[in-house]
Amino acid sequence: MRGRKILISCEHAGNYVPKDYKFMFVDAEEALASHRGWDPGSLKIGKYLARHLEAPLFYQKVSRLLVETNRSLDNKELFSEYTHNINRGIKNTLLTKYYHPYRDGIEGKIQNYITQGESVLHLSIHTFTPQLNGIERTVDVGLLYDDEREEERAFCEQWKGQLDNMLPDKLVMLNCPYNGSDDGFTTYLRTKFTGKAYLGIEVEVNQRYTGTPAMSKINETFSQSLLSRFLPT
Repeated sequence: MRGRKILISCEHAGNYVPKDYKFMFVDAEEALASHRGWDPGSLKIGKYLARHLEAPLFYQKVSRLLVETNRSLDNKELFSEYTHNINRGIKNTLLTKYYHPYRDGIEGKIQNYITQGESVLHLSIHTFTPQLNGIERTVDVGLLYDDEREEERAFCEQWKGQLDNMLPDKLVMLNCPYNGSDDGFTTYLRTKFTGKAYLGIEVEVNQRYTGTPAMSKINETFSQSLLSRFLPT
C-alpha cells in the first residue's frame, strides 16, 4: 500500500447557518451547538492529519441541520426537521450551493488521482457523542468500512492492530459505533470507484476527548501509524 494517495474529509466540520437561512433556525441555538448540528472536534482532527500527512483536506462548515452532506439524495435525513418542510425551490438551492459542490469536489479529486494511475485512501473524519439515549458508549475510536470489500476490511484490521499497540488504554473497534456500510458519503463513493483503487474509511472519535491532551495523543497516533504504512519507499 505504500505510495497510496491520502485524502481527508470532514462532512460535519461546522454548524454555520448562512444569514439567508437563519429564519428557519429561530430558537434552535441548542440544537445547532449539539452533535445534531455538527461533529465537534472533527475539523481539528482533519486539519492535524492533513498537515502531517501532507494530504488534501475538504470540509463542510454548513450545519448538517441545514443540509446533510453525508446522506444520499433519497435519504429522509437529507433535510432535518428544520428544513424538510421548506419549498422545493429552497431545497434545490441548498443542494446547488452546499451539497453538490462539496461532494463533487471530493469525487473529482479522487477521480483525478485514479485517472493518473494512483490508488486512494479516503479518511472521512467524524466524532460521536459519549452517550446516546442515556447509554454510555465505551468505544473510543471506531474504524468504519464495508466488510464486503476485502481491501477495506484488511486495512482496518491491520490499522486497528497498530492503534491497539500504540493506544493501549483506548478501546478501538471496527464498524462501531456505526456500521460502515450504512448510507454515507463513503458508501456512495464505493459505487463510483469499484475495485482496489479506492478505500473509503470513516474514522469516528469519541467526543469525550475533544480539547483534551488525550485527543492530541490520538491525533499523533493516527498520523504516525499512517505514515509508517504510506511513506513512499
